[in-house]
Amino acid sequence: MDQDRRDQNRRVQAPAGGEISPIAFEPLAPEGRPTKVRLRPALMVLAFLLAVAGAVLWYLLTARALVVTTEPTEARIDLGGALTFRLADHYLLRPGQYTIEAVAPGYANYSRVVTVTSADNQQVHLQLEKLPGHLQISAVATATAGADAGSDIAGNPAGADSPAAAATEPGPANATPENVDIEAEIFLDGAVVGKTPATLDNLAPGKHLMRLRAPRYFAESREIEIEGLDRTQNLTLSLKPAWGFLQLASEPSGAEVLVGNRLQGRTPLVAEVLESGEEVLVRLPGYKPWQQYHAIEAGQTQSLAPIALEPVDGTVRVNTAPAGATLTVDNQFRGQTPVTLALKPGMDHDFRFFLDGYRRASRSLSVKPGSEQDLQVDLTPELGSLRITTRPADAQLFIDGKLRGVGGDTLRLPARAHRLEVRKEGYATVSRLITPRPDLDQVLQISLLTEAQAKTASLPEQIRTTTGQTLKLFKPGQVFAMGSSRREQGRRANEVQRKVQLTRPFYLATTEVSNLAFKKFKSSHTSSHASGITLDLPNQPVVRVTWNDAARFCNWLSQQEGLDLFYNLDGGRVTGDNPAATGYRLPTEAEWAWAARVDQNGALLKYPWGGGLPPPAKAGNYADISAARIIGRTVKDYKDGFAVSAPVASFNANGKGLYDMGGNVAEWVNDFYGIEPNIAGDTPTNPLGPEAGEFHVIRDASWRHGSLTELRLSFRDYGTEARDDVGFRLARYALPPDQDPVDG
Repeated sequence: MDQDRRDQNRRVQAPAGGEISPIAFEPLAPEGRPTKVRLRPALMVLAFLLAVAGAVLWYLLTARALVVTTEPTEARIDLGGALTFRLADHYLLRPGQYTIEAVAPGYANYSRVVTVTSADNQQVHLQLEKLPGHLQISAVATATAGADAGSDIAGNPAGADSPAAAATEPGPANATPENVDIEAEIFLDGAVVGKTPATLDNLAPGKHLMRLRAPRYFAESREIEIEGLDRTQNLTLSLKPAWGFLQLASEPSGAEVLVGNRLQGRTPLVAEVLESGEEVLVRLPGYKPWQQYHAIEAGQTQSLAPIALEPVDGTVRVNTAPAGATLTVDNQFRGQTPVTLALKPGMDHDFRFFLDGYRRASRSLSVKPGSEQDLQVDLTPELGSLRITTRPADAQLFIDGKLRGVGGDTLRLPARAHRLEVRKEGYATVSRLITPRPDLDQVLQISLLTEAQAKTASLPEQIRTTTGQTLKLFKPGQVFAMGSSRREQGRRANEVQRKVQLTRPFYLATTEVSNLAFKKFKSSHTSSHASGITLDLPNQPVVRVTWNDAARFCNWLSQQEGLDLFYNLDGGRVTGDNPAATGYRLPTEAEWAWAARVDQNGALLKYPWGGGLPPPAKAGNYADISAARIIGRTVKDYKDGFAVSAPVASFNANGKGLYDMGGNVAEWVNDFYGIEPNIAGDTPTNPLGPEAGEFHVIRDASWRHGSLTELRLSFRDYGTEARDDVGFRLARYALPPDQDPVDG
């Protein structure tokens, strides 16, 4: 029917007259269309529950169990709002990352990110950190060192029934009252953290070592357990006294008692004395203080017998005229006057005085307690007579620094030691220690030296160079003859006899310069050998040196010792000399001749050993039979044991203590070579030889010499070049010429 209706609506009817007109439209209901159904609420709820159940089922099937444990167990867990199911300590979570937070009273908040995987039975443990704790600590003193000491640590202050509050046995009358709060230094784990009473904040939970220390108490240590959790605990430690008791009395009583500089009262009393020991001082005005060191075991009591205090000493100021007397009091040495003494009162004291040159004196004196008095004693001198003659006669006499007369005067002096000085302008002062005697008239003669003479007298007898040579001081001060008589057998024409005078003191080496010493100046030098026998041993005399080499060595040694240079050099060549210098040089020919020939009696020696040939054994090193294969002419019937030069000082020294002044090696001297006839008959003083020349003088025989002419001490040779039998020895003036004891 509906279909028909639709067909009818579509059908078009043509009206009469041929026009088509619209007609009213009426829709038809579709055939067979269902009618609208309304859902009921119960059905909707059921549908929702089914959906939720499905989601839960899906979550349960896809979630994993996470077991969460905590320390402490009562901590509250928060998973930051994540969808989760909790069953006891199990949490069902979808795989993924979660932030777990845990909080508990007394613990620091805990937060951690965990990852839940698809694995079964996953676990996580949360360890919360305790908050720091606090400790209230105090110290109390027990009644005696022997009493039981206790302590209490808890969440509450120590109660009346705590060990710290326990009753103790009573001690001495003035013992420390029990359980008195005291200030003690607090050590926590070895570090100082304050003084009691105190509250220590923010202590790490766990065990700590607590130690309390207070003056005059034994230290107390305790291991404590800090609970933490931001809680405050209390600790009270009892410290035991570290002293014992000393019962004191004095006669008279009422004296102050100080123990370790602490006033504890007046006698009689019982004083506290540390077990480690303290000084105990008992004092009373007008009496000497009593002082002893005592150490008394803690808690124990010791009694002393009554202390008899002695009255304080009296003071005596003692002096004598003159001062410096030795003083004894009651036969005990008490010093030299002036002196101040403390003496025991109420008795007589015996004073005795002693001073050289004065009569002994004695006095008796008593003093009152605390008094002060003076004792003056004039000593009576004992005089001795002393007549002093001087040269020059008008020299002044000074006794103990005071002018007392002139030469020739007789002085009356106390019979004791005095310092005598004899003075005159232009002369060196002479100082002597003299002691007059009351029973003897004495005479003293003193000759003054000029300042130059005195300076000469003060020169050292020997000096030593930095290279090891010893030089002896000589002060000839005499005229002697150089050269030889025309009648002397073996004489040569160059030995003209003439007189010379030596006044300047000079030093002359006791030995010739050795290879060892010369090589300190010129390390490349070699003395080489003679016919294959070495001349270069360290202690053999240096040879193969020119005169110029020897002079340069002298200047080098002067520089080493800071002395004025004797030789003037230009390009390494000697161009002149400086006679005023006291630096090292070669000996002058006059000095060498005097040192070699003039004996102690002023006589001239012909040979080093005296006179006569052949030389005696060990007379020196000459051309002996040991050198026969090297040298054509040798000394007959003489053997010295050395074919060439010998080590220096191998033979006996001459009368002046000089070695090898005859033999071993010949020696360069300072002078130019020349023959100086003494026509005018004058006597030159300290001659240095000709002012110029081509050659220099060589003196002494050597290991190459064996003839009568060469063995004589007046033998002169000359040259300028090096030889294997020529060396040298050192000399130097002791004083500049202006200090010459004769010319100065």
